[in-house]
Amino acid sequence: MVGIQYRLYEPGDEERILETFNLTFREAWVGPGYVDRTMAEWRWTYPENPAGFRIMLGFAPDGRVVCQYAGVPMRVWTTEGGGRELSFFHAVDSMSHPEFRATLRKRSLFVEVAHQFFDAVGGKLDHLGFGYPVRTAWRIGQRYLGYREIQVLDFLLRPREALAAPGGITVEAVRSVSGDVDALERELRALYPCMTIKSKRYLDWRYTACPRHDYVLLEARRGGRLSGVAVLRTEGSLVPEQATLGDLLLHPEDSDTLRALIAAADERAAAAGNAGLLAVQNPNLPLFDAFTALGFRAAPSANWLERRLGSRDWTAGLDQAWLAGNWQYSLGDSDLF
Repeated sequence: MVGIQYRLYEPGDEERILETFNLTFREAWVGPGYVDRTMAEWRWTYPENPAGFRIMLGFAPDGRVVCQYAGVPMRVWTTEGGGRELSFFHAVDSMSHPEFRATLRKRSLFVEVAHQFFDAVGGKLDHLGFGYPVRTAWRIGQRYLGYREIQVLDFLLRPREALAAPGGITVEAVRSVSGDVDALERELRALYPCMTIKSKRYLDWRYTACPRHDYVLLEARRGGRLSGVAVLRTEGSLVPEQATLGDLLLHPEDSDTLRALIAAADERAAAAGNAGLLAVQNPNLPLFDAFTALGFRAAPSANWLERRLGSRDWTAGLDQAWLAGNWQYSLGDSDLF
């Protein structure tokens, strides 16, 4: 579009970003009611992220932000290629100002700012990008931006029902995860072909420091040794009246720790008045079967609002078929939790 200037974020842009963000999402919101994003939430999402942040902006001649394509990066470990650390970004907060959508142009603002973003970030700062775009954005992204489908999500649902916890494992709710989570995470890297590096630093930022949601962090211990961590949210679920088990860190074959964490999560959900638990697991990995063994049943996300996981690779060398079979993703890796 004539007159629009594109560039990466610079300090001081955040006020104009929030003005356009809240205007755009307030207009498009469908649900109980839009709540404006605050500056504290913006700072937590972007500059306070220990893995950094990515923001490409388009500016009108009068200085207004008219479009944005942004990403929240995360460190990922894969055993592919002998074991290596990668950077994935989760594409979030794409927007275009309502007043600038109907003007004549060869490419939409969304497509143009995305290409600018990819030119600056793809294969340079990050190896791979992923997201859960709404249906309209998915169609455009597939046609113009190289989005490719990994999986359409099913939700795992378990009605509220007391679950007997196994002996020998204690579960405690904590405000901040213990330091020995780093040792547990390093042990697990060899057991999951692809997973977010869930260090204490990452978990403290993602959950303890989050200004918008109150998460329940559960630590499971066997003989005093940390054997698992789970993160629960009892409000704002993708399925009404469900508590969401959005993150999990444990040995994939440790059924006792999983059972203990689910039992503790169920107690918390009951106390909050939730009807049951919701989780998301890759159906091609062992934990999916472990969840179904504990009474979770898969239901298509399209029963509520379809969630489609897609990616674009630059230098990771991980195509969608490989990710579908190997990526231990969670809702906690996204802005859906």
